[in-house]
Amino acid sequence: MNYHVMMKEYKDSDILSKVEGSSKHEFIEIVLEELSYNLKVLVDAILVEKKSSKIKSKKTSKIIFPSKQKTSKIKSKSFSKIITSLMILMSSLDFKKGKEIAVNLNNLYDYCRTQTLDSYKNQTIDGLNSSIGVIDDILSAWKQIK
Repeated sequence: MNYHVMMKEYKDSDILSKVEGSSKHEFIEIVLEELSYNLKVLVDAILVEKKSSKIKSKKTSKIIFPSKQKTSKIKSKSFSKIITSLMILMSSLDFKKGKEIAVNLNNLYDYCRTQTLDSYKNQTIDGLNSSIGVIDDILSAWKQIK
């Protein structure tokens, strides 16, 4: 088993153990943290792919950057995790108890979803960076709630 596979399994089990013993509030915090992380991973993967495609020499590109197939897989996984996280967050909103807040959060999550879809489709990062700002602000506020 190589190092990267072991680290992935460790991270997956670490997240699972956090989720299993968490309250609803802690669960949402975990989802927000993972969402922020995966948005940043997707930005990095898009940037790496763009940089590697600008290098004329394939030999140099292979030395400096991961393979296009690996980068594509990272982008795909991150994108999937982002959309899943956003759907979890949207479905967790309680429109009966917190109508105004729930509506506003739903709109923000939908904005992030739309920006992510557009950015992934067009391989751009502006919408992703905007989404990172939104999610990081929500996460920061969420952590203030006890």
